[in-house]
Amino acid sequence: MTGTTVRRAAVRVFETPLKRPFVTALGRKTATCNVGFTLTLRDGTQGYGEASASLALAHLSPRRLASVLGRLGRWVAGKDAGAPRPLVEEAWQRHAEEGPAAAAFECALLDAWTRSQGLTLASWFGGVRRALSSDITLSAWTDERLTAEAAAEAAEEGFRIFKVKVGGAPGEDLARLRAAWKAAGRIQPRFILDGNQGLRVDSALRLLDSCRRSGLRVLLLEQPLPKADLRGMAALTRRSPVPVAADEMVHSPADALRVIEAGAASAINIKVAKSGLLRALDIAALARTAGLPLMIGCMSETSRGLMPSVHLALGTGFFSYVDLDSDHLLREHDRSPDWRRDGPRLSLP
Repeated sequence: MTGTTVRRAAVRVFETPLKRPFVTALGRKTATCNVGFTLTLRDGTQGYGEASASLALAHLSPRRLASVLGRLGRWVAGKDAGAPRPLVEEAWQRHAEEGPAAAAFECALLDAWTRSQGLTLASWFGGVRRALSSDITLSAWTDERLTAEAAAEAAEEGFRIFKVKVGGAPGEDLARLRAAWKAAGRIQPRFILDGNQGLRVDSALRLLDSCRRSGLRVLLLEQPLPKADLRGMAALTRRSPVPVAADEMVHSPADALRVIEAGAASAINIKVAKSGLLRALDIAALARTAGLPLMIGCMSETSRGLMPSVHLALGTGFFSYVDLDSDHLLREHDRSPDWRRDGPRLSLP
């Protein structure tokens, strides 16, 4: 045995309340239930990963994610984390259907291994940047006062890009955007519109045109159509005046290649919870080769759970759009010592 042999694993299910209800075209929640996964190596080094239950993957309950992580923890005990790639690949082969659990396992394994080598994940990914700025998410609230309150707070904290959930009634979406713009005051925020599969080609184009006529600057339209609708996404991508990002339809490099070949997006959103870290690098390579800009997103991870995504974004410097705000949407949680937040600014300590 070596110092990088996995000694034990621990699984913890916990619930964290949100500051405000999280509402999308897929549903609503007021708290997030996550599964923390900690690996301890023989030399005492620990690594952490986190699987977040989400509206987009509602069939993956916290109980199911915890069960998978428990099995992976027992399977990896006694194995050498010093050769992480084969272990990561086998975990994904075993549990591709439970992606957030496989991703949490991978994050914990790579976190433990890099720490044992005296590295951070960011430095292992290349150490390209020390800091970057994130957007802030505004949910699909039907109460304009709630939108205005959240937008004013975000503007005061320094956020300049608002990612707004859309996909409800057309009038409600535009009213929410206008309320956010007005409440933000002088900063005149820019917007990312996140459809969460709740729009159609015609409704998406109408919404974009309404935003233009209202003087609202839209940077990106994220996953407006159902994830299986490659043809519709391709048609919308050709006609849209702003980039169209694929999110829920890209979980793997094979998915990314399919989207690229179909012309079904002009940007790709990578989430560690969907693809893990090593496959995220493969997706990024495909997108960059095709000339597609990248976005990095998150589920509802805490600050500790978000660390691998922050380090991936900082370490590679690949991402034109940064949506790493899940920790900021929680009412209370422990801060990670491995990165810092100052409003929209994310940096290494």
